[in-house]
Amino acid sequence: MRTGAPDAAHLVFLLYGSRGDVQPGLCLALESARRGHRVTVAVPPNLVPLATAAGVGEVVPIGADTDRQWTSDEALDAQRSAHPLRKAKFAIDTARAGIAAFDDAMMTTFLGDDPTITGVDALIAAPLCQARGLAVAERLGVPLTVLRYAPMSENALIGPVPGVTDGWTSQWTRRAWRIHDGAVWSVMRHGENRFRQRAGLRPVRTSCAQRLNLAQIPQIQAYDPGIVPGLAEQWRAGPSIKPVVGFLDLPSHARATLDETSGADADLVRWLDAGEPPLFVGFGSMPIANPAATRAMIATAARRHGMRCVFAFGGRSGAQGVSSDSGVSSDADESSDSYDVAAVNHSWLLPRCSAVVHHGGAGTTAAGLRAGIPAIVYSFTAEQPFWAGRIADLGLGTGRRFTRLTIETMFDDLTVARSESVRTAAATFAATMISSDRAVRTAADIVDARLLQGVAG
Repeated sequence: MRTGAPDAAHLVFLLYGSRGDVQPGLCLALESARRGHRVTVAVPPNLVPLATAAGVGEVVPIGADTDRQWTSDEALDAQRSAHPLRKAKFAIDTARAGIAAFDDAMMTTFLGDDPTITGVDALIAAPLCQARGLAVAERLGVPLTVLRYAPMSENALIGPVPGVTDGWTSQWTRRAWRIHDGAVWSVMRHGENRFRQRAGLRPVRTSCAQRLNLAQIPQIQAYDPGIVPGLAEQWRAGPSIKPVVGFLDLPSHARATLDETSGADADLVRWLDAGEPPLFVGFGSMPIANPAATRAMIATAARRHGMRCVFAFGGRSGAQGVSSDSGVSSDADESSDSYDVAAVNHSWLLPRCSAVVHHGGAGTTAAGLRAGIPAIVYSFTAEQPFWAGRIADLGLGTGRRFTRLTIETMFDDLTVARSESVRTAAATFAATMISSDRAVRTAADIVDARLLQGVAG
C-alpha cells in the first residue's frame, strides 16, 4: 500500500445496469485491487463474464439479466408497437420487475441468514444502486461512496431535464433541480422505504440525494470537467463531496483480455487501411426494434457523403456490400463500403474513424471525445439526452432523440460533423481532457480517504 494509505480493506462494488453502468466501476475496482484491497464486485448475471475477463477476482451475480430485460422478443415487440400505452406499460412492468429482483438479491447477498458477501469494510455504488447501497451501508455500519456518470445534483449551470430546463437562469435552474428531486422521490419513496423495512431500518422522509448530501457522502463525478465548464469549480466552492475526476476507462492490460474486436482482427485492419477513415456506428446495449432499417438509413446517408461505415450491431463480422439505398447486405471485400463488428475496443478503433454515431452512453461518449472525433448522438433514455445536448452545445457534433433518425437527419448531421469547425473543436477538446489513468487514480484516492474517514462525516 502507499504511504499514508488505509490498511487493506474489503471493498464491495455495487454495479447494476447495462455495461455502461458497470464498466466505470470495474476500472475503479481494478485500481483498488492494485493498491492491495480485497475487491468484490456485484454485477448483473449477464455481465459476470465481463467483470471476470477484466481481471476482477471476486465477482457475484446480483439481480436480473439486464440485457435480456430490454432485448427479448417481448421487449422488441413492445418497442415496435404503434400504441404508446403498450410501450409505457412494458417499460413500467420491466422496471418494476428489475427493481424487485435487485431488492431480493440485495437481501440475499448482504442481509440474509447466510449472506453471500460478508466482512464488508466499504461500499461503492453505481448510480442505479445508490439508494439501496445507502440503506445497506447504514445497516452494516460501513462507509459508502457513490459514482456518478453525469451531473445528477443541484447546480446553477445545467438543469435536470435536457431540452426543457436549458437556458434557464441560475436561480431557476437550482429550483428546477429541487422540483425534480421532489418528483423523483415521490415515485421512489414507497419502494425505498419498503426495502429499508426489509433491511430492519426506519423509514425516511427525505430523498436519497438529500441524505447523501447531509451525510457528506462522496459522489465521484466520473466525467471530464470540460463537459460542463464551471461546474467543478462551483461544487468545489461548497462541501467537497462532488469531485469531478474525469472519465474512467479500463487499463490496456484489462482491455486486452476482453472479447472485443481490436488490432488483432487482420481483416478489419486491411479494410481500414484500404480507404479513408470510416464512420463508426454503434448503439451499445440499446434495443433497436428494426436494426436492418436503421443500418440502411445510416449507410445511405453516409454513402451520399462518400463515407464508409463500421457497424457494431452484433451478428457476423466482416466487410459487407450494400446493393441499394434500401440496403441488403452481401459479402464483399476490402473495397466494400461497410464493415460489421461485434463488441469492439473503442479506444483502439475510434481514433481510426472520422466520426462516431452512438446512443449517448457515457462510455461511448468518452471514447469518442478521447479519440478527438465529432459525435452524432441519437439518444434513447436516462442520461443519454444530457450527453446529446452537451455534444451539440459544445460544438463537438450533433444530438437528437433516436426517434428522429431518418436518412435526411443523418445526412444533415454528417454535414455538421464533417465541417472544419466541428472537427477542430473535437480535436481541441480531446487535447484538454484528463487522462483516464489520472481519473482512476483520483477516484481511488477518494475511496481510500473515505476508508480513513470511516462512517462518520
